[in-house]
Amino acid sequence: MLERYLLSVTDPTVIAVDWSGARRAKGIWLAVVQGGLLVESRAVSTREEAAGYVRDFPGPLIAGFDFSFGTPEWFAREHGCTSIDEVWALAARAGDGWLAPTSPFWRDRCDVPRSRRFRMCEERYPNAKSIFQLVGNGQVGAGSVRGMPLLIHLRTAGAAIWPFDPPGERTVLEIYPSALRGFVPDVGPFSNNDERDAVCSALVMWRHRETVAALRAATDPTTRLEGDIWAPTVSP
Repeated sequence: MLERYLLSVTDPTVIAVDWSGARRAKGIWLAVVQGGLLVESRAVSTREEAAGYVRDFPGPLIAGFDFSFGTPEWFAREHGCTSIDEVWALAARAGDGWLAPTSPFWRDRCDVPRSRRFRMCEERYPNAKSIFQLVGNGQVGAGSVRGMPLLIHLRTAGAAIWPFDPPGERTVLEIYPSALRGFVPDVGPFSNNDERDAVCSALVMWRHRETVAALRAATDPTTRLEGDIWAPTVSP
């Protein structure tokens, strides 16, 4: 117990969660890294369980979730949102209707011009999927809509949600596992792709934990309303 306590006060625990958008959640995987070592890697039954695990874990803590923390700015503003808190509250109220789907969310045909499909941060990633897309491999729409309301509970419990808040004792980030895997190419083998994404993301966050601590809250209006995707500051 003493060794675990000494570790916790000198370095953060890092948790990565590979997310799912399914109504009956499946494919959620949680990986925990302490002292640079993988200490836990397992499937999780529900999104609420995953968020609750992060909420209740003692700090210092860095946690990464694989879903969009916001929507494109134009969508938020057309719905009267001027802050990310209002976006998350809107998702909690209206999310089921969006996933019905209601335009601009789509399953059969996308009618959204490309210039309006993505958040500013997603333009950095050629293979990123729009939150409005609800079908196909790699789609993040349903998972994001169902994940955003849980950020309300994490923030209420004291977690700093970057980039809306500066990092704190317990910091939650949006991650893009596909872009992180190249930083740890020799890790594995894994039982499935969900485990691979969670474990690789946790290890990358651990190795770059000092850069997380040096982050700042966003100041530009677009990022404060859309969010940002955390990535290491060096190339793999």
